[in-house]
Amino acid sequence: MASDTPFSVDITPPTDQPRSQTARIAWIDSYALTRDCLSKVMSDMQPDLEIDTFATVEQFLAASAEVDMDVVILYSHRPNDACLQEITTICEALETIPVIILSDLEESYQVSTIREALRAGASGFISTRSMGLGMTLSAIRFVQSGGTFAPLDILLSDTAVAQPAQAIQDTPYRLTARQRDVLAQLQQGKANKIIAHELGMSESTAKVHIRNIMRKMGATNRTQAAFNALKLYPEGETRPSL
Repeated sequence: MASDTPFSVDITPPTDQPRSQTARIAWIDSYALTRDCLSKVMSDMQPDLEIDTFATVEQFLAASAEVDMDVVILYSHRPNDACLQEITTICEALETIPVIILSDLEESYQVSTIREALRAGASGFISTRSMGLGMTLSAIRFVQSGGTFAPLDILLSDTAVAQPAQAIQDTPYRLTARQRDVLAQLQQGKANKIIAHELGMSESTAKVHIRNIMRKMGATNRTQAAFNALKLYPEGETRPSL
C-alpha cells in the first residue's frame, strides 16, 4: 500500500494488466433484485466480465473449490459487525482472492467502516451512494490488477466523522457478536456440527469462527480457548443469542 498506515489507497496499479483482460467475478448479494440487475448491467457493459452470483457467503464458499475467481464482491446489506465477520471468513478461506465491499451506509458512518473493512482483509470499498457504474467497473479492474481501492473523497472529507464510540465499541479481545455466540456453544463442549446447526451456519463457517476465537484467546485448542474465556469474560456475557 502507498503508506505505512492501513488506510491509505494505492493510486497506481502494481501491474500492467490490460483493461480488457477477462475477469471472473463472484458477486455475493442476499438481495435478488440488486444481485441480478447489477450483475447483468455490468456484464452488458463489459462482456469480458464473467459474473457468478451467490445469495450467501456459505453458498459461495461451497462453490469456490470448483470455480476459480479473480475478485469477490460482497454486497452485504448486514450490520457492520456481521459484514466484517463475512469479510474475515472469505479472506481466511481464500487468502489469494481480493474482496471488494459494496456499502449503502451514509458518508458519516463510512470512514470507520472503510478502516475496519481494510483491517479485516478487504482490498476495496465502494460506496453505492457516491459511485456510479463506470467508476465501480474501474475499481474492480484496479483491485483485480493488485491495487487497493477506497474513496478518497470520503476518507478526506471534513464532514465525515467516525461512528459514535458506543456503536462501534469493541468487546474484550475484539470478539464479534457472532464469535461470542460460537464461544458460548464452545464452552458447553458442543461439536462443530452441533454449533453450526444451532446457530444457523455451515460447519465450515463454524470452524472459521472457532479458529478466530482460538487466535484471539491465545489458545492452541478448543478447550484452552473455552478456559481462557472464563477468565476474560464476566459470567453470562458469552451466552448464545437464540
